[in-house]
Amino acid sequence: MTEAQRAMLWCLPVFPLMAVVVAVISTDAWLFPDVEQRAQLAAGWPVAGALWFRVVLGYVGALLCLGFSVAFGVLYAREIRFVRAVRRRAAAAARGAAAPGRPRLSAAHRASFAAVLDGDRIPRVMVVSPRGIGRSVMAAAYLRVLDGAVFMVEARGVSPQEGRVSPLVQREVVVVMGMDKAPVETEQVPAKVMAAPVRAADLVVRIGCPDSFPVPRGTPVLDWDVPDPIGADLLAVLTIRDDVKGRVEQLAADLGLDRPSLALRDRTIPRQRASVAAGRATIAYPALADDVAEWFATAEARLLVEISDAPLTAATVNGRGPFAPALAMPWLASVGAAETALQAELRWRAVTGADQARAEESLALVVEWLEGAGVLRPLSSEQRDALCASGTAQRDHDHPFDQWPRGLAGEYPVFAEARFEEEDRRTWEVVPAAALRVYPDLATQWAGEVV
Repeated sequence: MTEAQRAMLWCLPVFPLMAVVVAVISTDAWLFPDVEQRAQLAAGWPVAGALWFRVVLGYVGALLCLGFSVAFGVLYAREIRFVRAVRRRAAAAARGAAAPGRPRLSAAHRASFAAVLDGDRIPRVMVVSPRGIGRSVMAAAYLRVLDGAVFMVEARGVSPQEGRVSPLVQREVVVVMGMDKAPVETEQVPAKVMAAPVRAADLVVRIGCPDSFPVPRGTPVLDWDVPDPIGADLLAVLTIRDDVKGRVEQLAADLGLDRPSLALRDRTIPRQRASVAAGRATIAYPALADDVAEWFATAEARLLVEISDAPLTAATVNGRGPFAPALAMPWLASVGAAETALQAELRWRAVTGADQARAEESLALVVEWLEGAGVLRPLSSEQRDALCASGTAQRDHDHPFDQWPRGLAGEYPVFAEARFEEEDRRTWEVVPAAALRVYPDLATQWAGEVV
């Protein structure tokens, strides 16, 4: 029980006391009216009705106060029982009598949780560790990375400290999770495990605290034995991080999630549209060396985003009004924009060196492959010049040079303008009929477009 709950406990007797006072006042007005009240009763309706209304309203208020008293009393009774159970189990654990934990979900629990996943509400997952600042925070961060729209994840502690946690305490945890691009919040007040959130949870994961608090029968519960990263050196915390990550991936596989892998290469890139290319084309990939072939589908996916947006891109360019190109543009796909997105993906996935060069080489091979299939066609020099002039005029109108930031920050608009101009120059025409022949599933996205 938290300090706030203990403080609120002193307010609990106020509700029944208010109920008694209000009931006594209403009864007195009903059975023993004073001179003024007798005069009101003798005056007839509606004066007498107003008095009776106040009497009835008083009884209703008394009943509401009693109802609040019972409701809060039940909640506090459950919380007190929960706290006592936690203390008993902590004492049993200190004597070495704690029951062994369950590291994996049983088939029955997987089935019950799958039913929750298939429902309309977001399932709640509670991750608990002794202090709520290390292992539970790491596991919760990884669960959110897997798919934040699937779970409502919260990290709690059995016996957390009061007040905010110093960043120095979680320094190693923050560092290793940042390296894995699964950030954790710092300087937070750790939440204490309580009865109501446990009852509301659809899955409970206890890390380093097996059988430390009661869980309602029927709620899936996992007990993971993972060392405490708080106070450990960086290498030890890296090992603990990998242990937690592996267990979360196994949990995701048990639950049948679409993305059970936490590897950087398998994650959705933030602020970038997700696209999958493997298996979508009806024609075979070109013969490639193994080290290049592994990046071919990744580069194809980046270009497919541009191809799928080709009708929208053409409509946007041709609809620039006074800044529209001198020549009407066909459906367009910017290979330069695809390369920019691919480079951002490689940076996010920490791909450098030879692998980065092979990935960038793969994009050129994808363009060559799709050009051979008739999906992409180079623009004429007149079309390309008109497109570049239109893009420059539109950007000059939207972001005039005299409004660019000065000083060091003034370099960035210059770089951005150069990149946009390069992307315009590396724009290709998309041939709709050939694109639908190679990627039939584009018909759904292009429904209603004139092909």
